[in-house]
Amino acid sequence: MKIDQKALDDHQVLLSVEVEAEALNIARKKAARQIAGRVKVPGFRPGKAPFSVVEKQVGSEAIQEEAIDIVLDEVYPKVLEESGVKPYGPGTLEKIEEDKEPHVFEFRVPLSPEVSLGDYKSIRIPLKKKKVSKKDIEGVINNLREQQAVLEPVDRAAKDGDMVYIQLSANKVKADEEGKSELLSDRRYPVVIEKEEVDSANEWPFPGFSRDLLGLSANDEKEISHSYADDSEFEDLRGEKAIFKISVEEIKDRILPKLDDEFAKSVGDYKDVSELQAEVERSLKDNFEQQQKDEHENSIVEKILKDAKIKFPPQMLAHEIEHYIEDLGPQLSSQGLDMETYLKSRQMDMAELQEEVRPNVEERLKKSLVLMEVSKQEEIEVSEAEIQELVQKKILRLQELLSEDEARRSLTGEALQGLVSQTMTEEIIGRTLTRLGNISSGKEKEEKTEKETKKDKKASKAKSEKPSGEKKKAAKKKD
Repeated sequence: MKIDQKALDDHQVLLSVEVEAEALNIARKKAARQIAGRVKVPGFRPGKAPFSVVEKQVGSEAIQEEAIDIVLDEVYPKVLEESGVKPYGPGTLEKIEEDKEPHVFEFRVPLSPEVSLGDYKSIRIPLKKKKVSKKDIEGVINNLREQQAVLEPVDRAAKDGDMVYIQLSANKVKADEEGKSELLSDRRYPVVIEKEEVDSANEWPFPGFSRDLLGLSANDEKEISHSYADDSEFEDLRGEKAIFKISVEEIKDRILPKLDDEFAKSVGDYKDVSELQAEVERSLKDNFEQQQKDEHENSIVEKILKDAKIKFPPQMLAHEIEHYIEDLGPQLSSQGLDMETYLKSRQMDMAELQEEVRPNVEERLKKSLVLMEVSKQEEIEVSEAEIQELVQKKILRLQELLSEDEARRSLTGEALQGLVSQTMTEEIIGRTLTRLGNISSGKEKEEKTEKETKKDKKASKAKSEKPSGEKKKAAKKKD
């Protein structure tokens, strides 16, 4: 079988395969018999009608189409084997040149991803450690006090920490294509005036909004213009300029409860303030450690990505985008939305959503491919027993969260197989990240040295307990 290969820029290959005309003629006859077995031909038993009769009844195109499928079933696996091509997924038949002898079948085949890593073992990034300070502990406890704040009306100008009730409306300076400019219809909105040192990056309707209410009193009105940055947290408003109209209705002072033992008891199972503070410190310590570990591992992966060469076909990215959007379903459902409603609220269609998520999905795919390649080189494995245990834990959690019908759909057939596959991937990636963290911090050498020392000690002990030649003879003679 003659096969010509042509590499494409998008990590696919075109395979041109010569197929003898006789092979296609044989396939046509076989196709006709198969069709005759499915289609009732008057005057003939199933599968016994002659070729010409079947062709007259169903048409030559139907026979040709089935014949091509027969040839593909027989030829395509041989083509892959002989060409040495490693496909990512099913190839597609691009065209057939029947005017040539032999006929030429052209296949487009997506290739398996390829990852070439740099010298990741030489990466050295120190693990930063953040200690829990008194200020950190006070911040958490103050947040707990904020949650129990008592509101009291005041007849004065607004200041830090006050709850200000306003009527708020907003219009975009530039109307959209449909001539609409309203951004926010008039509504009552309570606002806590945050202190200046508080991070307001995610504050709505824009960062620092609450600080614009300082000094206002009941019945005061104010107009504020704001231009949203191109990288604004609010994607729909990036680059937009809007005018906000504010009318103050009332101001309330927020009185925080005293920090005493009674307060500690009110927020949890604590006997006094010191026990509450100790628990907050422990929790912060765990959070800081996990945060620093995640940041450390991300820094290592970013460095590996920078030095790596990664190739994958467009079908792989399309498949990942599809999965990413599918995963949005449960999140939207928890907010009382479906995909159609979500797209309408964003004023976009599915194609636009796919393009929007493409950069993030592509970055995630590259990281996953790099980590899986590292896991191969580091020979990181997860036993079947470990996977079964992890999957069982996930199933129990899902059964607690989902309804009986949802659990049945999520825990059977392909869905269950997907859960097993996802669990294995997550566990391998998790262990790979830990290994990379140890390598980067120099702990990997310490672990290897410790293992080798234990191995040497074990071998030495076995050697010392082994009887000498004379003792062996004596023991044998005695027996």
